[in-house]
Amino acid sequence: MVNAELYNVITRNINNGQYSEAVDNINIICSNAAGSLPDSLVSLLFPSLMNSDEEYVERCCKALERLLEGTPVDVVIGQMEVQLKQGFEHHSPIVKCLCLRQLQRAVNDRRNLKLVGEVGIMKHAILLLADDDSGVVKECNKTLVSLAGYDEGVMILFSDQGVKLLKEVMEKSDTVRYRVFDVIIDASLVSGQALECVQTKGFITKILEDLESTDVLLQLTALENVSRLSDSPTAYTTLRNLGIFKGIGAWLGVSGRSSGNASYTVPSVIKLFAKLTQKHNVDLKQLCEECTEYVPAVCSLLDTNDLSVKLACVDVLTLLNARVDGKCVFLASPTANPAVQELCYQATRGTEDVKDRALVALAHIFSTPEVYIPEFAARTEEWYRRCCAGGLVKDILQYLSHPAPGRQCAAASLLTNLTVHRYGMEGITSVPGWSERMLDRRYAVDREAQTLRHALIMAVKRSPVIEEFADREIINKLTKYINEGAHYTEQTPQAVLEL
Repeated sequence: MVNAELYNVITRNINNGQYSEAVDNINIICSNAAGSLPDSLVSLLFPSLMNSDEEYVERCCKALERLLEGTPVDVVIGQMEVQLKQGFEHHSPIVKCLCLRQLQRAVNDRRNLKLVGEVGIMKHAILLLADDDSGVVKECNKTLVSLAGYDEGVMILFSDQGVKLLKEVMEKSDTVRYRVFDVIIDASLVSGQALECVQTKGFITKILEDLESTDVLLQLTALENVSRLSDSPTAYTTLRNLGIFKGIGAWLGVSGRSSGNASYTVPSVIKLFAKLTQKHNVDLKQLCEECTEYVPAVCSLLDTNDLSVKLACVDVLTLLNARVDGKCVFLASPTANPAVQELCYQATRGTEDVKDRALVALAHIFSTPEVYIPEFAARTEEWYRRCCAGGLVKDILQYLSHPAPGRQCAAASLLTNLTVHRYGMEGITSVPGWSERMLDRRYAVDREAQTLRHALIMAVKRSPVIEEFADREIINKLTKYINEGAHYTEQTPQAVLEL
């Protein structure tokens, strides 16, 4: 039976309510030649989706999508506008997703954008951001963000009507508000023109309003939106120029940390600044001068009872001292002394969750910067004499034989960085049995731990003051260890059996 005959059969099937038979025949047509089917068949099938039989609707959607794949997208958008609009308003999420995917086909090709704008079909996609079905919302987001991939699409999304609809939909609920911002921010990260529209159309003002709200959920969502927007260097500059980071930084002040929402907002603010600290396009000196509460708050919150906040603060100090400009900021901070003292305490007397990360933070603090910083040597020696001498180095040496590879690695890194300084070598070699601890291969079974221990011993051996603090026998043992390599395994002699 040829397609034309099957088409007539399908028409009769649908008119007679024989939907299952209709879908079977549609699948036969799709298998034969999808590209040669008349557009009228697609037009005929759309109204049949209004059927209440969910099984039919699902099967018909699958068949219809196969048919649409062979239909030029300009035909789908230009000649089936009414059917698509009906699909957007359908009760079934499957039908809505089908229509959204057709719209995605259109917006992914720049040549179709003029037609998309003329038929005004995008407003239905915007309205579906308020849909109850997560699958529909996901397809909707994908469609709208794809639209921002071209300047013409940005003009459609942020047209007067588009902005009006986005703002109206945003007011439906906090959940929908979050979805709208999700689209807006994703679009901003795709297109500089979209970012400009986000600012000029008042959406950043809305983020500011949410930051100043007394509703903690709105505040947290706004913080997340700021965090995501800052992924764009241009957006980061825009936000900084508007004073948004300075305003958020004030939440870390004494009054901000004593507010009713502080237990929720402070961790989020610290994580935001931690993220900014990792970005190479962010001038940390400039950021910390504008947000004067940032570093002092991080240092003072190291002794908090809130484990998540404590860990976040420890990680911030690690990130800060991993950069030259961050290390300069930390060295200049009056809160650095108590912070190093607290880190030393956490590294040896803190909970197991904190010890490794505190050791890593200390390793970065004592690491020699790539660029000469005049006050670095004096400040770090002061911290060492005040906080790290005595039992701390002994405890760190003991960590080299700790069963956890992470603890071994963190300890080896810190000790390696201390060996660069004379005071560090003096402290390490003053601990009885220090060389035995380092040279004992039994505990370093993890390859990374073995590598870092080998690097530590090389640093000790290469220290210009090694001969002042170690005798020739120890130096020879260090040399032997280095020559054997990081992953050397001592061969166990096997007994020879006599036959």
